[in-house]
Amino acid sequence: MREYYRIFKILLYFAVLLPPTIIFKKLKFPGYKAWPHLVHRSLCNALNVKVRTYGDPLEGPPTLFVSNHVSWIDIIVLGHVIKACFIAKKEMSDWPVLGYLSSLQRTIFIDREKRSDIAEQKKVLQDRMHNGDNLILFPEGTTSDGGSVLPFKSSLFGITETAMHLQPDEQGRIQELMVQPVTLVYKRINNMPTIRSSRSSVAWYGDAEMAPHVKGVLNLLKIEVEVHFHEPVSRNIFKTRKELSAYCQRTIENRLISSLRGR
Repeated sequence: MREYYRIFKILLYFAVLLPPTIIFKKLKFPGYKAWPHLVHRSLCNALNVKVRTYGDPLEGPPTLFVSNHVSWIDIIVLGHVIKACFIAKKEMSDWPVLGYLSSLQRTIFIDREKRSDIAEQKKVLQDRMHNGDNLILFPEGTTSDGGSVLPFKSSLFGITETAMHLQPDEQGRIQELMVQPVTLVYKRINNMPTIRSSRSSVAWYGDAEMAPHVKGVLNLLKIEVEVHFHEPVSRNIFKTRKELSAYCQRTIENRLISSLRGR
């Protein structure tokens, strides 16, 4: 019964929130970028995903948020607490429901296998940042089991190399590109601390099929997620993208391990 009740809630939220979201986006109505966040918040409510934040997302200068990646649930969690556009692999655009919701949030879909398009993809991302959009990047390139952080792909930080200095603001000042690491921790499942054997009920990784995984999540009693916002840093303090990648991975991984150990 829990599964059908949650499906009913999701459909109800969609019926109320999707039409204005689509219309406001098409007309570029003032504030239309905020509507997808209401949709993600409603999905968290429908799935009984409780989000607790530590620190705050940076507001003001153009920011690249860098996060570890555990599940498709990450999308609705981060979409709920951060006003930004996702950078996602092209396959995600074909996902049922989430693919469409991501397009409403102006997600940038990139083809990581098609090297001939890399230059054009970088330009699209840089143009977004020049126009004031914040971006969310999952530099692992895939999902983990939630108990560790996979090696970051430093190549995905290449978009920051020519975006280190953005357009002047209204006062004529140059705004530096800021980078803020974010740690996602799936802390408790069904009111019990997350352990190795229970992580697969929320972590979507390896060869797990999406439909059965979604069905399993619909039947969970409760999911508790921590979102840790680390101190933002200027892209300019790192000489190379590899240094930036290593810093973000170390920062995110240390907090994940510390939180899972109850510190």
